[in-house]
Amino acid sequence: MDKIDKCPQCGCSEIGKGKMSGYASLTPKGKVFASSAIVAEVCTDCGFILRLKVEKPHIFRQK
Repeated sequence: MDKIDKCPQCGCSEIGKGKMSGYASLTPKGKVFASSAIVAEVCTDCGFILRLKVEKPHIFRQK
C-alpha cells in the first residue's frame, strides 16, 4: 500500500494516527474469541479519515 502524504480533501500534509476504542474491533468470521483493534490515519486539519486497517491482520487468515 502506498504511503499517504497529504489529505485528498483539503491538501494538509499532517496525517495523524488513532485507534478506535470500546467495541470498535473487527472479528474474523467464524472465530468467536479473536479480534483486532482498528487503526485509522486521519487528516489533522479537516478530520477526514484516509485509511482504516486492523492491527492484527494474521488472525483473518483461513486455515
